[in-house]
This record gives sequence, C-alpha cells and structure tokens, in this order.
Amino acid sequence: MQTPDEWLADFETKVADLQRKATDFKQAVDSSATTEQSEDGAVTVSVAPSGALTDLRLTDAAMTKSADELAAEILALTRQARQTAAQSVATAFVPLGGDSGVVQRIPVPAEEAPSTPEPTRPRAVDEDDYSESNAVYRDDNRSW
Repeated sequence: MQTPDEWLADFETKVADLQRKATDFKQAVDSSATTEQSEDGAVTVSVAPSGALTDLRLTDAAMTKSADELAAEILALTRQARQTAAQSVATAFVPLGGDSGVVQRIPVPAEEAPSTPEPTRPRAVDEDDYSESNAVYRDDNRSW
C-alpha cells in the first residue's frame, strides 16, 4: 500500500506526463497543416489540420490552362493535402492512447475526376407530416 506521499508523487508524475503528451499533441496537430503544389508549380493549395482550405496560389502559368483543367487540379491537390493532414492528425492521437489502426484505415481518395452529383428531386409534400417542423406538443396525460 502506498503512503499518501508516494501516491501524491505518483499522481504528480502522471499529471506531468499527461501535460507533456498534451503539449506534444498540440504541436503535432498544429504542424499538420499541409501545403501541396502541382508538378509544374502553377497551383499551390494549403489546408489547416481540419482540412479547411486556407490558401490557394495560382501563377500566371495556371491561367494558360482551361477552366476544367485548373478546377480539376485544384480539387486534386486539395484532396491530397486534406488526406495528408488527416493522416498527420490521426497519427498525433496515437501517443495519447489512440488506435494506430485508425491511421491505416483513413481512405485514400481516388485519383479520378469528381463525379457530378445527381440532381435531387423535390420531396412530395405531405400535409400531415410534421417531422421537420418545430412544433412542440404537450401530452398532458403524462406525469413527469
């Protein structure tokens, strides 16, 4: 059985270890921001650790491409940067007890052009459907 002083020393060691791991985690996540550049250097994209696009740079050479080519290149680079950032963030969780298998299960996006989503049909209106309404009904027969 531990004495109170031993318990306190052990607890303080654990807290210091957690503080160090938290600092390392924050630094790892902060450094997960990623920048990707096209092979010809005409397009550069940067994403935050969350995957949000934070910067897009186009050179004059990018303007010589067709709109479709340029859009496809920007999207491909953004997907690639998001993938790298996601892997970095997932790896940062491992020292905190995260599952290292998660890093291996992050899907790698296909290198195909993005498909055009199918247009959605308007939903038929059901006059008695209140599922999306904000109406609140009170059942006075319940005893809470």
